[in-house]
Amino acid sequence: MKLKNILKTTGAFHILLGLLIIVLLIFSVETIAGNASSETLLLVRGTADVVAASNLGIGFLLIICSSINDKKSLIRVLSGELALMACLLAVALFNTLNAGTIVDGGPPTPFWFVLIVNPLLCFYGLIKGHK
Repeated sequence: MKLKNILKTTGAFHILLGLLIIVLLIFSVETIAGNASSETLLLVRGTADVVAASNLGIGFLLIICSSINDKKSLIRVLSGELALMACLLAVALFNTLNAGTIVDGGPPTPFWFVLIVNPLLCFYGLIKGHK
């Protein structure tokens, strides 16, 4: 798989994740939060919309970076995406392993899909990717 296609794919997954968070914010925060206070719901929405916007921005950034023609630069962008995904995966694992004690729970299934597939694509691109 070409490095450019890997960047476009990982970027599309980030955009999808951002859109899923926005849909979650619009339609089902009350369902997830249960009988939380309105202040808590505002705090959750205020944090989640920043995360959604960040994912959208990272997705567009990766898609735009896929137009880079220099292979070394493409590898650097992939390495940055891999570092980002390692941080996100570490937080997701921490939250999942400590569910019910320190935190309420880990991320839902669509997030796990992105957290696993994106680093695998990045590893593949770094090892066998073509320009």
